[in-house]
Amino acid sequence: MKYWPYLVIALISIGAAGAPQHAPPDRPQERRPPVKELPRTHHRIEFKGEPLYYWGGHFYHQSGGMYVSITVPIGAIVPSLPGGFVTIGTGPERYYYYAGAYYRPVSEGYVVVEKPAATPVVLPAEEDSGKLIVYPAGGQSSDQAGRDRYECHLWATDETDFDPTVSSSDVSLKDDYRRAMSACLEARNYVVK
Repeated sequence: MKYWPYLVIALISIGAAGAPQHAPPDRPQERRPPVKELPRTHHRIEFKGEPLYYWGGHFYHQSGGMYVSITVPIGAIVPSLPGGFVTIGTGPERYYYYAGAYYRPVSEGYVVVEKPAATPVVLPAEEDSGKLIVYPAGGQSSDQAGRDRYECHLWATDETDFDPTVSSSDVSLKDDYRRAMSACLEARNYVVK
């Protein structure tokens, strides 16, 4: 009988795996301590005429020679999402959730939005994330790499009729999309894996 707690946990896990899961609970984004430098992979974005800096799912502004963590600004557009985001849905709508913030895909990347009015449900993860690992072999800046990746995404979507940001896309075309993205990025002097 000393194993019954493990049995209970196993049964709960099995039951939870088949049921739809609600989106992560809302929580304010954790603020990080100020830093003197951000990693090279940060993105500089304009928001309401002011420069902001985005890295690892967190936003910063400069103050007194330091980068200070700020609350996620609704309406800010970022070029990419950090690893570890969760895909959620409310009916046909798809959202992405990371560190207390909700995002929607837009042509320039992802826009920070308010929490959906309807109760979102976590969508099942795909077996293969489909994420391409891209290295700027030509020394391209992060801004240039973001533009190149976006332009290649548009081209690959047009070529294959598959858009990974749209839930209604035909998943049988995903491999074609990845090959098209790889070809486009390699033609622009990136190493793609």
